[in-house]
Amino acid sequence: MKKLGKLFSLKMPPMYDRWIHAAVIILIFFGTIMVVSTSVGMSAQSPNIVRNTIIKQVLFLIISYFAMVKVARVFQLWLRNKNFLQVLDVVGVLVAALLVFVVLFSTPVNGAKSWIQLPGGLGTIQPSEFAKAFLIVYMGVNIYHIGPQRKTLMQIIFRPTFFFIVFALLIIAQPDFGTIVVLTMIFLICNIVPSHFKLSGIQTLCKIALGCIVVGLAFSMTHFGITVLEKLLGADNYQLARFINADNPFTQIFGTGYNLTYSLYAIANGGITGLGLGQSAQKYGYLPEAETDFILPVTIEELGLFGLLVIVIGYGIILYRLFYFAKRAADDGTRMILVGTAVYLSIHFILNVGGVSAFLPLTGVPLLFISSGGSSLLSIMVLMGVCQSIISLIRRQRKRVLR
Repeated sequence: MKKLGKLFSLKMPPMYDRWIHAAVIILIFFGTIMVVSTSVGMSAQSPNIVRNTIIKQVLFLIISYFAMVKVARVFQLWLRNKNFLQVLDVVGVLVAALLVFVVLFSTPVNGAKSWIQLPGGLGTIQPSEFAKAFLIVYMGVNIYHIGPQRKTLMQIIFRPTFFFIVFALLIIAQPDFGTIVVLTMIFLICNIVPSHFKLSGIQTLCKIALGCIVVGLAFSMTHFGITVLEKLLGADNYQLARFINADNPFTQIFGTGYNLTYSLYAIANGGITGLGLGQSAQKYGYLPEAETDFILPVTIEELGLFGLLVIVIGYGIILYRLFYFAKRAADDGTRMILVGTAVYLSIHFILNVGGVSAFLPLTGVPLLFISSGGSSLLSIMVLMGVCQSIISLIRRQRKRVLR
């Protein structure tokens, strides 16, 4: 019975960070409330959709929270195991296999093959979300086990780079513009974190690549940049339409700019205080993906800027604490995981908020903790468990030093 009790225990590891834990709980419950609220807009199409949404969201929440706690308790032990990297190699191959399955056999949705349909109406799996979380952990564990060893540059970077290239090519084949941006930013920034002397040249290249991405994106948002993209991609290209709509969605209000136009209407309707929980008008058929990509406009329409403030404060607490402990990490590997998780959260937030408010092209990335979706919730919750385990380790190491 004791073993069974330990198996299902929801007790976090000693010296975990309560600020991060509280922020995560508030965000996922806030997100669940908003997902249920947006599902009311689809109830006219299916009377059972609200009930089914509640069941699925609660199920995803329970599974994801349980996974976070279990990972938080055992990741330290896994990290010290010399064979852990080999285990992760197998996990990486499985993630790649899921991505191959998606490209070859899944049904396109909105022009992209990104999802595997689960039986029994349980929803879908998006393997590319697992690829992001895996890459963060794999890069950190790889550097952790290398440490100060005198290995060649190729021995240090080959395995993480191999998985990144495989994942990137398979995601491009879907195609999924938003995910490839997030995955690339994670890979580049994580490579900048380690202090290993043999990585200095690679780190310079990563910084240059990051600068090129930022400058290229800024250029693509200008009128001249859009003209250049139109000549390169063709006037009817779907990706080009994202940049055109970000510049002015009202020129294509009944075409490719439809979703973004009504997203802006929802944000404008909300004002400071909002119309009230459940009172959004745009979720009633105007925003087809109100529970996923466009959950923020519905949140602002119903709860105003106060609703946005809850999300911003929650994200701010988590990001601040992750960077706080990253500075205090004793090794590059654990520091890389903390920074990588912060980058994962930050890029998703920037792309989602920027996309639905027309500051950036729409990418289709979810607002983590808030948007509906089991894959994204499970991925970020597992990473939160990994980070809590690392924070517990950092605190105990510093406590021993102070003694």
